[in-house]
Amino acid sequence: MKRLTVVLCLLATALRAGQAIDTSPWMKVSDELFARLGVVDMKPDSLRRCVGMAITPAGEIFILASKNNGVCVSKDHGTTWTVVPDNNVTGRCETGFGFSMAYPYNGRLAFFSIDGTGGITADGGKTWRPFAKMLRNFEFADVDWRVPTPQSLFGLLHEPFFTVLSKDGGRSWQQLYKETETPKESQKPVSQYCLGIVDAKTLVRSHLLQGGIAMSKDDGKTWTEVANYKVLGRRPVHFGKKVYWTTTAGVIVTTNGKDWKLTGNGPAQAVFGPYFGASEKDFMVVSDKAFFLTHDGGKTWKDLAPLFVPPDAFRKTGFNANGQFNYFGWDSKHNFIYSSVLGGSVFRRQLK
Repeated sequence: MKRLTVVLCLLATALRAGQAIDTSPWMKVSDELFARLGVVDMKPDSLRRCVGMAITPAGEIFILASKNNGVCVSKDHGTTWTVVPDNNVTGRCETGFGFSMAYPYNGRLAFFSIDGTGGITADGGKTWRPFAKMLRNFEFADVDWRVPTPQSLFGLLHEPFFTVLSKDGGRSWQQLYKETETPKESQKPVSQYCLGIVDAKTLVRSHLLQGGIAMSKDDGKTWTEVANYKVLGRRPVHFGKKVYWTTTAGVIVTTNGKDWKLTGNGPAQAVFGPYFGASEKDFMVVSDKAFFLTHDGGKTWKDLAPLFVPPDAFRKTGFNANGQFNYFGWDSKHNFIYSSVLGGSVFRRQLK
């Protein structure tokens, strides 16, 4: 009885003070790091706290902390954090597709950022090589993970929105279409393109509004329509030689860029993911409604949890279907899901 009285008193005090009572199962795990770095309330708001996030299947959390602190990592679910020394990775991930990870995960990961360099690691984050700058750098980009040391990268720049390609691992970039995009593209603003790379000779793209998937075998000079799915993920996800992409109908997969098929029914309107676990059969996606998990390669799905977007973003963005500002991840080994947002904190939820 005494304990109940204390709890009620605390609740009453908080309500009188106008404080929100947090009864959610989500736990903030980044306070210690951001306080130590002095980036909790820095200005502008879009450069504070978390500005990029990637979660490995075994639970390592990689984030970009503010604009200039570079890569920080936690190997104990956010309890402690380390700033990777001399990582030379700067900037912020403008979208939740500002990272790319090779699955099955073997230590290869890349961050693509704006107003900085971004960078790539091949040893699980111990060392990083920054990418060459191209104007303000990237909204997002995709990587040819089929080869041990990727050379081909395909991405979209941020303001101005130019399509760019690298054939030397990001050490240099070529703008595929001069000035603006080619005149025929004026009806399809390039900022709305989703871009991917299947292998060094095969590029793919889709338009968020018009839909459809096109393939190029000549570094983007010409494009051929190959499928009529409406893609939602700004860049695809690689598992071995397979490439997965979220669409309005569910998750699709290809090995050659030409032939795409649905893994199964739903989940409809999934945008983020797939985030793979220990095998190709296990992956998570995120829609504007919920987190969804499959254990049979996308044939059937389980609703894991309602969508959660951290409340301390630099603006009240909620869920952005264009891939802006939201970051998600899945630790399949320890059964955690993660959510963060540009300028916000990192939150963790334990699944049952």
